[in-house]
Amino acid sequence: MQIPWGCDIESLENAYDLQKWLAESGLPPQKMGIDRVEVGERGLVALNNIRKGEKLLFVPPSLFITSHSEWSRPEAGEILRRYNVPDWPLLATYLISEASVDKASKWSNYISALPRQPYSLLYWTQSELDRYLEASQIRKRAIERINDVTGTYDDLRLRIFSKYPDVFPEEVFNMETFKWSFGILFSRLVRLPSMDEKVALVPWADMLNHSCEVETFLDYDKSSKGVVFTTDRGYLPGEQVFISYGKKSNGDLLLSYGFVPKEGTNPTDSVELSLSLNKSDKCFKEKMEALKKHGLSVSERFPLQITGWPLELMAYAFLVVSPPDMRQQFEELAAAASNKSRSKKEMRFPEIEEDAFQYVLDNCEASIAMYSKFLQASGSMDLDVTNPKQLNRRLFLKQLAVDLCTSERRILFRAQYILRRRLRDIRSGELRALKLFDGLRKFFK
Repeated sequence: MQIPWGCDIESLENAYDLQKWLAESGLPPQKMGIDRVEVGERGLVALNNIRKGEKLLFVPPSLFITSHSEWSRPEAGEILRRYNVPDWPLLATYLISEASVDKASKWSNYISALPRQPYSLLYWTQSELDRYLEASQIRKRAIERINDVTGTYDDLRLRIFSKYPDVFPEEVFNMETFKWSFGILFSRLVRLPSMDEKVALVPWADMLNHSCEVETFLDYDKSSKGVVFTTDRGYLPGEQVFISYGKKSNGDLLLSYGFVPKEGTNPTDSVELSLSLNKSDKCFKEKMEALKKHGLSVSERFPLQITGWPLELMAYAFLVVSPPDMRQQFEELAAAASNKSRSKKEMRFPEIEEDAFQYVLDNCEASIAMYSKFLQASGSMDLDVTNPKQLNRRLFLKQLAVDLCTSERRILFRAQYILRRRLRDIRSGELRALKLFDGLRKFFK
């Protein structure tokens, strides 16, 4: 089903109309204009020289879309508030409601400039997720997110929409339109720290694209009473101006925004490593209870970065390999793995350290093997597809998956190198100790 509103993702005409409407509605003169760009299809580019440290945008609150925005159909908003619908589903419903009344909505120019199909993993089919993201933990998170959106829509339909079919007709409020509105929210909703973490859609500001090389972010400026950002570098006329969407991994950026930065450019990139208790462990039940007590399950995912891994991962690994005579420590290890430990110091258990590192290395190498299998097979994928439109989509999705898997495997290779080195040091230390012990024994003979 084609969404009847919005535009093609690279459309400039609708974006120019938006810019004109915003200027008429209180947006001050801008030092940036919208244009086609290399990174992100459409983006904001400098119209003049922009210095480092300049404040830009100044979008006034009258142009924000929040949970308190006025509805073109007030009865819809009143019903949702009566049911205490949280901000995210309320805003998702609001967007659909406003889009459905077209020109009667204050926001018609904004909605017309939104992509008809946002770049979001919500739009990947189950078979596409299985085919292209089989090696990555992002696949599981994408499925969780799709299920969350589906569950949210089903809940609203059963509790509210079905009771008020005249206000929420199914031909307007359905799974496809909710997929669209949640795709817009995941990729465009901003949290404003200076407005008590309020979430809002900020037209014009949401045309800015992300760069891993800048740290500046959108926020509300109380003195100028508008959403601004402060440039942390200078820009020449015609250069694209960037902000940061936050310290996110490449997987997170693909999940919400539908793109993957170039390999090696994202300093906060990470890959999730899945670790699980061994069901044949004599202490499986006790360890499971300890984990459950601290909100963890028998299988958990932990982030690895180029710079290392969290203390929680090692605590989980220590718990997995700990023998029955360490029962007294199960609780402490589970607490540390859940980040609820009072002590944030690195845990040391010399007697099981080798086993713990070996366990993490085994999981790391199993994950590397899956990535390598996908990357080797990717070249011969989709050679049987003849439909040009379908082929273009497949090639686009496959390239995103290849870029993601290459960057995630790079982090795993680094972790593999560190783990092997640690194990070599442990084992050579044990060997030295053994040789020293043998030497002393001979000396005392």
